[in-house]
Amino acid sequence: MNEEAKQKILDFLGSFKESEKGVATQAEIKKGTGLDFKTVMQCIKEMELEGKIVGAGRAAGVGGYKLKS
Repeated sequence: MNEEAKQKILDFLGSFKESEKGVATQAEIKKGTGLDFKTVMQCIKEMELEGKIVGAGRAAGVGGYKLKS
């Protein structure tokens, strides 16, 4: 997978961590990084397996993601 795309997502989640919410949805990641949805989904799956991010904050069927602490 594109390492540049992964880094964009990690950078976005790092800055998003500072917000009140602390967890970003796939749609927020897509909007914040400018990446297409398919790329976001592929990167998220790979980074979860690599232990770089974790799924968190599921509400109303919508999952969020954050950096693994």
